[in-house]
Amino acid sequence: MLDKNNNDYQKLSFLKLNKFWDQNETNKDYYYLNKYHLTNKVELIETAHKNNLLTHTKFDDQIVMSNSNLSDPNKIHLFVKAGQDGRSQGACPFCQAVFLQLLVKAKTNKFNFDVLTINVDNPPREFKELSLKPPVLIHGNSKLLDNNCESESEAVVLSDVDEIAEYLDRLYPNSPLVVVNPDAKRVSLNVFSKFSFFIREVASKTNSLESELEKIDNYLRQINTGDLSKVIFMNGSSQMTLLDCSLLPKLQHIRIAGESIKQFRIPQKFNFLWKYLKNAYESDCFQKSCPPDREIIWHWSKNFLTHKNLLQLIQEAPYKTLTLPDDLKL
Repeated sequence: MLDKNNNDYQKLSFLKLNKFWDQNETNKDYYYLNKYHLTNKVELIETAHKNNLLTHTKFDDQIVMSNSNLSDPNKIHLFVKAGQDGRSQGACPFCQAVFLQLLVKAKTNKFNFDVLTINVDNPPREFKELSLKPPVLIHGNSKLLDNNCESESEAVVLSDVDEIAEYLDRLYPNSPLVVVNPDAKRVSLNVFSKFSFFIREVASKTNSLESELEKIDNYLRQINTGDLSKVIFMNGSSQMTLLDCSLLPKLQHIRIAGESIKQFRIPQKFNFLWKYLKNAYESDCFQKSCPPDREIIWHWSKNFLTHKNLLQLIQEAPYKTLTLPDDLKL
């Protein structure tokens, strides 16, 4: 069982709170946290406590929230890759994709979940026994969470992003994540691989990457009949789907790491793509799931930065870029 006092373990979860609170509620069992400062000044964390169902504390640069019982068989647990300190949320885009799925689902379905970080360089023995790497979703009793659990057969354990979305749709059919849209899938399929080639210097020029970004921009332009004001998400609706949950974290990596490490900026002419990103930045689901810039930069540069630069990066404030460039006008 994971030790809550061990640095291998850190809870980060933002739970679905509507089950426990109402903004008009005056019951003394409720209270509110003070405004939680983020550099971009976009996030106000409000939470409530009722009948000891919810506990909270401040831990470094994270708000830690969880139900008191980790081994609750009805609770969903998401394990994500830890960041450079081995404890806070790291910048794995696939982990953020599943975190986003859970947050999106929890907006229309009342359920709670934990997000827990795993130091992949020194994972707990119980996690090694799963022979998986984050993201890992566990639903039900697990040896990872409960010493009294004798077998993983008591739990559903998934690590594939698409399979997790399908499982969540079976659990909570309302507002499905999996939506068949072959055109949207096709235009977004290769953008991240082209970025990986570029930032790892397999490709020296940006032509291929810009071509993939242009495909997304053109697609958004087409489905919105050239009207920028109509742009919401890839399926043309106000609800994020699996495709958005997978694509948006990758676009954030392209923006943050591309500019910081390779001085590459997503061209401003792709204004439909920028509007798409703007919609994500205004979504509380994306705000909560997005890792700080420093973690994204660390994710891509840790193998070739000097010791001095690494130290400087580690010491940076956990700032999140969740606004458009100042010189970009939509």
